[in-house]
Amino acid sequence: SGRYAEARALFEQALKVVPADEIAHLYLGELDYRAKRRPAALAHYEKTGSRFAQNPVWSVHYGRALLEAGRAKDAVAVLDRISPQDPAGLFDAGVALGQAGAHADAARFFRAARKGYKDAYAAGYNEALMLVEAGDNEGAIRVAQELITEEKAPAELYNLAARALVGADRIDEAYDALRQATRLEPKAPENYVDLATICVEHDNFDLGLEIVDIGLRERPDSWVLYLQRGVLLAMKGQMSDAEKEFENARRLAPEQPVPYAALGMVWIQGGQTDKAVEVLRAEMPRRKDHVVPYIFAVALLRSGVEAASPAAAEAVRALRASIRANPSFAPAHAELGRLLLKRDEVDAAIVELEKAAVLDPASTPALYALSQAYRKKGDAARAQALLSRVSTLNAKERGDDPDGELRRAVVRIVREGTTPPRKPAAEH
Repeated sequence: SGRYAEARALFEQALKVVPADEIAHLYLGELDYRAKRRPAALAHYEKTGSRFAQNPVWSVHYGRALLEAGRAKDAVAVLDRISPQDPAGLFDAGVALGQAGAHADAARFFRAARKGYKDAYAAGYNEALMLVEAGDNEGAIRVAQELITEEKAPAELYNLAARALVGADRIDEAYDALRQATRLEPKAPENYVDLATICVEHDNFDLGLEIVDIGLRERPDSWVLYLQRGVLLAMKGQMSDAEKEFENARRLAPEQPVPYAALGMVWIQGGQTDKAVEVLRAEMPRRKDHVVPYIFAVALLRSGVEAASPAAAEAVRALRASIRANPSFAPAHAELGRLLLKRDEVDAAIVELEKAAVLDPASTPALYALSQAYRKKGDAARAQALLSRVSTLNAKERGDDPDGELRRAVVRIVREGTTPPRKPAAEH
């Protein structure tokens, strides 16, 4: 650290003599970058002219600083200066863009890196992953097929191919890809879970149970497989059997929030709302996740509380806690918006319902409640415009099927809580 301080002093002294010295700015930018002072680093990088392009490491650091500042377009322009003959630099640029959510650009860099990178499979896998994240499922399928043709493909590639195939509505091929993944890695629960998830989403519950049972024979210690088995049983209406599986999941992973959501759903729909409230209220102080506060609030509201009661105020606090923990969880915004509307807090309700509609445009219950809020506010035109988006409303879509809505929310919680986030591998 002493040598870095000495170097910094020398470069800062150079800037006093020549304030526009590009080399001094470049090395000060690197010192600030390595010290995690990214805004300061960016200020220096922007005064380096084109010198940053002399070294791909500098280009990647400059690009990352721009990405952290929210300037993705400028970052891509900087990273495009990396030589096509430098596959390692292109790969690192792809990682930076992928981690920042610029998936389509990341895919382009990984493809450019594939020919010369030390691990061509890693570059290809990352390219396919970024194409999936960018919504280009057909492109991802093509890349996965290229990799499968080129070499013996591991289970993770078949799993990724299945995601793309589902996105392209090629469901039978997705089943086949995940079956191959389970054959290659029979001890990996995520392949069985992903295969069962497709079954849930396409109402193929019996096949899903067969798949999960095969997985449990391989991994009887997997809480996620017990959880998925419970979801499938719940979707078949076998709530008592589902509860046993959710309890197994909670026993194996007491620290995980997802089994509590599943148990809460079973208790609420089985007429044991008081039990759900009691258990979840006791769990609340130990939790910092979004799941337990959300399901606790739902349990409170299903217990028949009045909108102006202290229990309803407790539900508001729980839903706000859920949103603080995960601002992108649409069901919490929708539930809070509807509760605020019942409490005559119309403006606050509109804010939450608008967020829910943005996060989940297919949530017709949120849209219907939002139309009610605008009508209550006196904006009949806006209310009618929203209703036109859900012109074929039936009882379920209007939000008159709370059990169905809760099941959909819990299925989402299970899916998100048992699927690890996928980001491009920095090195395979």
